[in-house]
Amino acid sequence: MESYPLIYFIKPEGIISDWEYFWYQIPYGAPGILTFFVGVFLSYFAFQKFRKSDVDNKIFHLNLTISFISFGSVGLVLTTRAWIQDVNTLVFWNDLLYFLVAPLAPTAFYLAYHMTGKQSKLLLYYSYLCWLASFVLYFGVLIGKGFETTVFEFPFGKYPRGSSFVRPWGILAPLGYFILILPSFIKHYQYIRKHYHLTLFHGVNLLFLLTTLNAPSILGFKVYPGGFFLFIPMLLVAYGVFRSDFFDVNELLFQKNGMFYFLFALLSFVLIFISFGVSFGLSPDAYESAKWYPWGIPPVVSVFGAVFLSIIVAGANPSARINQLCAFALILTGFYVIQSVPLKLNISYVVQLRISQMTFVAFAFAPSIMVRLVFEAIGQKSPFWIQGIDLLCVTAAILAPSPYLFVGYFDYPWSRVHHGGPAELLVGANGAIAILLVLFTFIRNKGYINFASKWIIGSFFLSAILLLAALFPSHGFPIYPLADFQFIPAFLLGYAVLRHGALSLEGRTIQLSQRLANLGLITMGIAAILYFPLIREQYGVGESAFHLTMIVLPLVLFNYLVVYIMSRPLAEELDISYFLLDLEKQKADEEREKALIAQDKAEEAREESEKLLLNILPYKVAQELKQKGSVTPSRIENVTVLFTDFKGFTRVAEGMDEQSLIEELDACFTQFDEIILRNNLEKLKTIGDSYMCAGGVPVETRTSAIDACLAALEIQSFMNQLKEIKSTLGLPFWELRLGIHTGPVVAGVVGRFKFAYDIWGDTVNTASRMESGGETGKINVSKETYELVKYFFVTEYRGKIHGKNKGDLDMYFVHRLRPRYSQDPDGKAPNQYFREVYSRITNGANIRWKKETESS
Repeated sequence: MESYPLIYFIKPEGIISDWEYFWYQIPYGAPGILTFFVGVFLSYFAFQKFRKSDVDNKIFHLNLTISFISFGSVGLVLTTRAWIQDVNTLVFWNDLLYFLVAPLAPTAFYLAYHMTGKQSKLLLYYSYLCWLASFVLYFGVLIGKGFETTVFEFPFGKYPRGSSFVRPWGILAPLGYFILILPSFIKHYQYIRKHYHLTLFHGVNLLFLLTTLNAPSILGFKVYPGGFFLFIPMLLVAYGVFRSDFFDVNELLFQKNGMFYFLFALLSFVLIFISFGVSFGLSPDAYESAKWYPWGIPPVVSVFGAVFLSIIVAGANPSARINQLCAFALILTGFYVIQSVPLKLNISYVVQLRISQMTFVAFAFAPSIMVRLVFEAIGQKSPFWIQGIDLLCVTAAILAPSPYLFVGYFDYPWSRVHHGGPAELLVGANGAIAILLVLFTFIRNKGYINFASKWIIGSFFLSAILLLAALFPSHGFPIYPLADFQFIPAFLLGYAVLRHGALSLEGRTIQLSQRLANLGLITMGIAAILYFPLIREQYGVGESAFHLTMIVLPLVLFNYLVVYIMSRPLAEELDISYFLLDLEKQKADEEREKALIAQDKAEEAREESEKLLLNILPYKVAQELKQKGSVTPSRIENVTVLFTDFKGFTRVAEGMDEQSLIEELDACFTQFDEIILRNNLEKLKTIGDSYMCAGGVPVETRTSAIDACLAALEIQSFMNQLKEIKSTLGLPFWELRLGIHTGPVVAGVVGRFKFAYDIWGDTVNTASRMESGGETGKINVSKETYELVKYFFVTEYRGKIHGKNKGDLDMYFVHRLRPRYSQDPDGKAPNQYFREVYSRITNGANIRWKKETESS
């Protein structure tokens, strides 16, 4: 096997061009860009809070909004100092950006004043002093005397001296922190701890400390500025302020796919960057070597194939979690292979290195996303050990821009290949650990995994093996990097997820979006054909085709992404509007016909009153009330009553505001309503946090006990999922007791003006005792109910339990459906065999049961 020497990366001595300087300095300035985007992102949320706040809090949230923008702009200023080589250009951008940075000090002091309960008036007066210093800074910038052209030069950038107009502002902020804010925070610590989350306290302190750490570089000391990492305390401050409204943020980011669309917007930027970078950044010299063909074809196919599939999968159903995870996984795969394409071209190694480092920042999270995708596919919650994978992913992402990712390169016949450093080995080791843990989980659960899920897991293993195989050429083994063929597992993964049942491409406006996307594709195809002869004069035929492909394909994908993904929410709303318009049109036609005959109007009014009555009373009772004007009370011998009650409701409710409490309770009861409707039960009433429903009313059925137990299992499953979500988020949650009893009741309608259908009798009282005598998270049933359901459900005898005013009662826990009647491992959903037996019982058949065991 031929040996290839390791070539080390060395920064050249002397003067270099601005373009080369930018590429060399990318790692130093990248954290500042992240800080800027986080600042803008959080300022949006703060502004939304400002709009909704009462008068007392408006000033606080306005200062918070300005503060986020200012601290974010600090990161952008530091990035310009890292990336811009020309001093005059650097001073110009520093002068310009300091219009956004200047409010940092006064707004931060006002935040501190507000946090102390407005007791430290000195903080308020000091914020006014900082505003005065800010206006002095503005004046100096406007007259062209903000920053001087004398700079301190460091490996991490050039730092211009501030003029006498800027220095007072730069001194007041750190000085005020140490002589005012810190003592005030110590003095009023108990107040702050009582009224604010501690993350806000720590975040504000860390903001000032990191900002103060900019001082050494400004004074000429070689210390990397802490302001690059202001995004960390900004996130702490945001969490501390928005914690009470976390569900609003969570709904925006996840339930409404906010984060999903944010990431696709970021992908749009990457696609545009690739197209313009190739168009303006590549010269004919880049194709001088023969490495672009055929070695460059597989990675190009992999990049654009993975991105295209991510758009298709995401657009198929953006609200499905498995589609989101699959799209993320495909995008991360594409990010990895992107770095392989420039390695096939004859361009500066520093450009190749920086592109690889940037892509690895995103790709470092691939093991975490892929593991979550696998567990979503097999229908299991993410395991506890995934937190370790996440930690390794974050560590690798942090190390990706550093010199520890790659240390030199090998020049193989097919391309350059980076020599992996500790950070790359960390990514590989993390992937290997993820493979082994997923393999162990697959072996243990393979009997429960469906065909499509096995395809997803198989694509994960194939992708991981190809990626791990790339470690060989990066450590001196002359083997073509098989990771360039990632399009194979990418197509398998996309097919498997769409096969999983999440494909949803209906609606007239969605079809219109597809046609618009196709129209854009045709337009760009024509433009490419017209552009081809122009570049043919500089490149060969093959080079021209390859060059044009890398320009046009990102634009094609961007076109699909914008039209197909970004327009989907609007398209769905338009579909709803079309549907509502059709309904209105039909209604208008009906009313037009009915207007011809007077008695039709009376019929319409009667139908409306009947709908209103059916919303209040069961159908049979409503019919009797309409016919007789009253309802005769009736005794029903076989009714199953179900009670639920939240444990610890009062304790959790005390920590919630009224609006949140009602919304939370309404969300739970709405879900209960849907569950009992599916299971042939009748909702009777809610009393505070208690919920009461019954089966076998107003028409007696033979399956009321079975229906109630099925509904209870669904309610129990819903509450367990809600508990798991809130536990993960560190939020308080409610736990539920369920009680069921079967027996005779008297049913009827009470009230004259506001009708209410209700039931009475000892059965109701006994069902209530079943609930109060149960345990949280479990379904407690009486002996009477047990006798009716024991052949269908796995039960546990609890013995005789004392019930208030009822004495000792036999009680049983219902755990799940018996395996022979269940279609899922947890025994929550009935299978086809259950439905056949259930149907026979409903139709009056008498079933003779054989001796059953708990495992049957």
